[in-house]
Amino acid sequence: MYKLKALLFCSALLLISGQNLEGQTDRYYDGGPLKYDDHIYQAGIRTVRLVPVGNDLAMPVIALNSGAILELSFDDLYEEFTNLSYSIYHCNADWTPSDLMRNDYLTNFSDDYIQDFEYSINAFIPYTHYRLSIPNNNVGLKISGNYVIAVYRDNDPNDLVLSRRFMVYEEIVNVGGRVKRPTRVEKIDTHQELDFTISHGSYPIPNPFTDLKVTLLKNQRWDMAITDLKPQFLQNGQLIYQYDDENTFESFNEWRNFDIKNLLSLSLNVRQIRQDTFFKVYLRKDPSRAVERYSTQFDINGQNRVRRLDAANSDSEADYALVDFYLDYPNKIESDVYLFGEFSDWKMRDEYKLYWDEQRKAYRCQSLLKQGFYNYAFAVNQSGKDYADLSFFEGSHWQTENDYQILVYNREIGSRYDRLVGFATFNSDDLFNRND
Repeated sequence: MYKLKALLFCSALLLISGQNLEGQTDRYYDGGPLKYDDHIYQAGIRTVRLVPVGNDLAMPVIALNSGAILELSFDDLYEEFTNLSYSIYHCNADWTPSDLMRNDYLTNFSDDYIQDFEYSINAFIPYTHYRLSIPNNNVGLKISGNYVIAVYRDNDPNDLVLSRRFMVYEEIVNVGGRVKRPTRVEKIDTHQELDFTISHGSYPIPNPFTDLKVTLLKNQRWDMAITDLKPQFLQNGQLIYQYDDENTFESFNEWRNFDIKNLLSLSLNVRQIRQDTFFKVYLRKDPSRAVERYSTQFDINGQNRVRRLDAANSDSEADYALVDFYLDYPNKIESDVYLFGEFSDWKMRDEYKLYWDEQRKAYRCQSLLKQGFYNYAFAVNQSGKDYADLSFFEGSHWQTENDYQILVYNREIGSRYDRLVGFATFNSDDLFNRND
């Protein structure tokens, strides 16, 4: 009954926005089985975030035995409390389940309940807000590597609610790197290159070409991950990676943004707000930026922050609003167009697909989002690309500010899991602070 009510509630809101839910439940809100990925299994779950405490824009990565804590938070739009449990699974470097038993990587209990929750206050769309800290007094993490946390209802692992990836690393190797303009001429204006070195000192790596697995990410996006690069040079305890092409990323553009921290007055990129049974926000018309010259602007690299102006606690006091997006474009294109950002789990999801408005010559979409500051972009599922392409409507410029992450895994001889022995982050400010 709970799932039926929640689904009907969310379906009604999305149908009001003019979207079609047909097929959506099969592709995203499908109820399972467990995916070792960032995923939502039930339509009533919104605003899912997993971040380090004290830095809500950082990647969900903490050092082993460092005292650092991750916080998982999310809303359930069917406001009544329900028993939610969670399980934590260890994964290999490629996010397949490892062969370890639970007691090999967890201390104390292997499963537990989420006990920290609060009801929304004075919200037009009511919800229950849940929080969970990892590790906590009941569950600790013994080893490094990739992890997935799965949340489910009523102590039933088959009644999945959500899953989220996180990483635990050991400070064994040092990773140094720099972002530069690409070596290849055909990419010099549209891409960025990430060169790096791994210094392992006395830590033994008998065969770095087979023992190490390196993953490069841009702005925390797993769909663009570059994996399994091999070192080009070995020198004095250092592994050097300086490819001409294999370590390049499309730069894209600075992210579009809007501000709905205050739903009683207009703010950044908001042209109209209506209030009836719930809030409806209309953003300003967005033009295509594909042929525009690069322009510097502040962004948070596709992420969002939940905030309600003057609220004592935005987690429970921020309301939800139906946000109307309007992409002004003269012709319908052959590919599907999506809203894209952290709020879409960095995926091209049916819920965020734009429809073509022939009369207005525009792509439109309405999405239910919690109050705050949002970055977003318009993505296209271009053939020939395995990731969401932002360049079609946003353009791509070598000057774009981007964050990069490097994860270094090692499977030691006789070991049954991939140890995460190094982690580092870099920013494309290197392009302006250093000379080649």
